[in-house]
Amino acid sequence: MKVGIVLGLHDSPLWITDQIRSIQDQSHTNWVMVIRDDGPKTETSALAQSSTQNDPRISYRCAEPAGFVVNFLMGLRDLPADCEAGAFSDQDDIWNRDKLARAVDALRDFGDRPALYCARRHVLTERGIVGDTLLYKRPPSFANALIENIAPGNTIVLNRAALDLARRTAPLASGVFAHDWWLYQLISGVGGTVIYDPEPVVQYRQHSQNILGAGEHGLTWLTNKLAVTKGLYRARIDQQTAALRAVYDRLTPENQTLLDCFCAARRAKGPLSRLRAMRRLPVRRQGTLSHLTFLTAVVCDYA
Repeated sequence: MKVGIVLGLHDSPLWITDQIRSIQDQSHTNWVMVIRDDGPKTETSALAQSSTQNDPRISYRCAEPAGFVVNFLMGLRDLPADCEAGAFSDQDDIWNRDKLARAVDALRDFGDRPALYCARRHVLTERGIVGDTLLYKRPPSFANALIENIAPGNTIVLNRAALDLARRTAPLASGVFAHDWWLYQLISGVGGTVIYDPEPVVQYRQHSQNILGAGEHGLTWLTNKLAVTKGLYRARIDQQTAALRAVYDRLTPENQTLLDCFCAARRAKGPLSRLRAMRRLPVRRQGTLSHLTFLTAVVCDYA
């Protein structure tokens, strides 16, 4: 299976060579990579371009600055037409040697049915690997995807059917908060399969320049929860559901109904009415505390 990789590049030169090397060291060697640079042309750009001279599987593209969502989603359109799968890479992570092999093995038998592979991650800091991201125990679903993303972009691999769908719908999703959350919603929404691998496959680097960090523990977790009170979570759901409305006809009838009911529950007048309407739906976050926080946000009109 030939895997096309989109590496989103933006400025910082600190770790790009380590990430490219980890991709070159993959046990699954049938891959090509497009480095899509939408940042200021600095030392990072020069480092990325130099890699194309030493490895014919790697190409470099200079893109108009438009943010990480557009850079990744439109980057899927830059992959060669013969790619049988599509993956995303951040510029500052390190991939485990078997990352692509595990994804390819999981996606092998889906044929024309859209399928998305995702996985847990090691958390990498200046002290080394300090732990792993949360283990999700509930199965992936569109009901979960409406309010939570469990498919981190730096682990996602799409099979050919999902890749084709993502390419076609990319222009409709340019306004979403996060491309990976969108793909989790899209693939589950159309009745595709989302495969969650409980084994970590990426060393997810945490540093001061992260656009989005792990955010699952300690002060970062608390900061994220406090941001809910500022309306950020509600705005993000607004962005994601607007994009889902744009592909409404592609959703299964069951998921069309669920999306309609979810939007109606969010619009219900009064905190108790919103809570009752939302609790009648199967939407649920993975963790118990996380879901209780969501229901609290519903009551306070923050979701």
